[in-house]
Amino acid sequence: MREFKEFNAFQTLAVFGIIFSGIVQIILYFIDKNIETLWALYPTWVAVFIVGSLIKKYVKYDDDHSHQH
Repeated sequence: MREFKEFNAFQTLAVFGIIFSGIVQIILYFIDKNIETLWALYPTWVAVFIVGSLIKKYVKYDDDHSHQH
């Protein structure tokens, strides 16, 4: 689980988005409902994760905002 703590906000959002999209899809299956475009969420979350990875790799910023100067 140590690797998950190293995710930035975009990557964390994408992982939770994929998880909750899957949960919604399972719930919709059991209540016999269908959303035709629900599949489009998955490539969107993957794109958000990739953008987060690129930001993490190429944009350097200070994560520690709690310290005083």
